[in-house]
Amino acid sequence: MATRDTPWCDRARLPRPVSHERPTMDHSSPTGYVFDDYLSELGGNWFEQDALLRAWLDRSRLDTATTDWLRGFGAAAAGQLRERADAVEHRENLPFVAERGPYNRASSEVVLPAATRQSLAEIHGSGIWRAELDERARYAAVYLINQNGEAGTACSTACTDGLIRALRTYGTSDARSRVAIEELEKSTVEQWVHGAQFVTEVQGGSDAATNALRAEPLRDGLWALSGQKWFCSNCTADYWLVTGRVAGGPAGHRGIGLFCVPRLWEGAPNGHRILRLKDKLGTRALPTAELDLEGAIGWPVGAVDSGLKNTVATVLVTSRIHNIVAAAGFARRATREAHAYAGFRRAFGRRIAEHPLLGESLRRLSDGADRTEAGAFATVDAWTHSLVRPDDEDRALWARVLVSIAKAVTTRRVPNHVYEAMMVFGGNGIEERFCALPRLWRDAAILETWEGPYTLLLMQAFGDLLKFGVKGRERSFLELGLGDHLAADDARELTEALGAADESEGALRWGELAPKLYARFEARALAELVDGR
Repeated sequence: MATRDTPWCDRARLPRPVSHERPTMDHSSPTGYVFDDYLSELGGNWFEQDALLRAWLDRSRLDTATTDWLRGFGAAAAGQLRERADAVEHRENLPFVAERGPYNRASSEVVLPAATRQSLAEIHGSGIWRAELDERARYAAVYLINQNGEAGTACSTACTDGLIRALRTYGTSDARSRVAIEELEKSTVEQWVHGAQFVTEVQGGSDAATNALRAEPLRDGLWALSGQKWFCSNCTADYWLVTGRVAGGPAGHRGIGLFCVPRLWEGAPNGHRILRLKDKLGTRALPTAELDLEGAIGWPVGAVDSGLKNTVATVLVTSRIHNIVAAAGFARRATREAHAYAGFRRAFGRRIAEHPLLGESLRRLSDGADRTEAGAFATVDAWTHSLVRPDDEDRALWARVLVSIAKAVTTRRVPNHVYEAMMVFGGNGIEERFCALPRLWRDAAILETWEGPYTLLLMQAFGDLLKFGVKGRERSFLELGLGDHLAADDARELTEALGAADESEGALRWGELAPKLYARFEARALAELVDGR
């Protein structure tokens, strides 16, 4: 029989909510001032508290078991996952590289705190990667996970999603990929696996066609990978997706293959050496390494001459979806914390929420969180529709462009949102152990850097509009996504951008238009959720 101490995700894989006890408070303060009423507002169940999330999920008409599963996720996110997220960010708990052993062997192990390992086990062992799970339910769970920031778990969730999608899409002809898929889908709290993706090299981040890491064929469909990867997040994962230049292959992007590389091979480290961990501004609980691969063994995921194309189309786009959903989670968490504190704290004879300008700040935070959440959910819907209906070419193109714009706009915007919420707390808002917002702000500040920054993604979207023939049908294309929220000048401005004689002028016009289009998309998405459409 399950007890309170039983991991939430192990209760028949469809967990019931667990109670969240209020922290024991020290009442020995000489002033008698305590924060109990504020702290009591931080837990609860983030699934049950989120009306927009539940309205979105109503579209899927989830069965009782899946709804209960999400209710368990909501309780865990607000409970033990939240508490661990705060703890693992403390300086004394950050990941580190294990010391070099006594037998002249370089270190190949990163040490995670037990709290991070437990959260990873509960997330990946929850059944989140079951193929039959409703996609909205899956990304509802991702949204709840990200309300705790990175916490050493969000990147793992994103990369594992990209890994399993790539293996299912391109790798099922290889028995080794099928084994990995089964391990991922059937993970339990006691026995679980997760994934990572290593693309960036020192000479180019987003310019992956410059990859120089070498991939050389061995036997039985195996390859040996040798070279350096520069930004290897979640390097404790069991399976790595690694891009590399195929020996004897063509120059440029067609010479880049995509390979699945187990971290361990026959029980020992698989040909890699950890050079150092990055000292990042944010996501500090996430180990991001510089790695040397020295003949690491792996196998191709799909055709070796399509590796980069497949990486972008599946692996990176999946990560961008997670970034978009993460921005929504960050905005919602920051807004919730700001409202909780403003409703508790008193200054100048009244609650600070009652002061007009601060009250306006709270309204601005609420409106921004609602828009970001609704837009993220609508982007997930557009993207997942394109996966099951690739023959719907116009909507597939809209989804492709939308993901680039949404990721660019939301991740550029969310640090300011979290910062405004921090300022509701005054001095307490910048104290790392008082609330989660300093950590969340640091995580938000680097969210844009993952899988392409603002300018790169807007240029990718602009290139897609030019490449796939939107010129001449701008209005009908925009109406696919904006509907009656299309403004009178939008189609004209897009026509001017696409038709500009000078490429730079067209790009600059597009740079002005794209965030306005996404704002209208968010407004439409929010209106439809509120109206129950």
